[in-house]
Amino acid sequence: MTEDAGEAKEVPENRTPSPRNAELVSMLHCTRCGLSYLPSKSTSALKLTYCSFLCELGDLGFSMVGLEHMERAKKPEKPPEPEPVAAE
Repeated sequence: MTEDAGEAKEVPENRTPSPRNAELVSMLHCTRCGLSYLPSKSTSALKLTYCSFLCELGDLGFSMVGLEHMERAKKPEKPPEPEPVAAE
């Protein structure tokens, strides 16, 4: 056996995480539910804020995709007011 078997090895502070652990470090947390998620797997249009379309819809009250396709409602036209009749 070696003498240093019971000693903890010193890890340099500037060491970069392995590619496997890099995903875990870069995971974001959803603004609405607080779960961690990968932006590439998010179904939301705001991938850096929400983990899914449902969190986006629940937090904002609308989805960004729906907002993009929304059309402005036209105001109904008022009929012209009749001219006042002069009293005789």
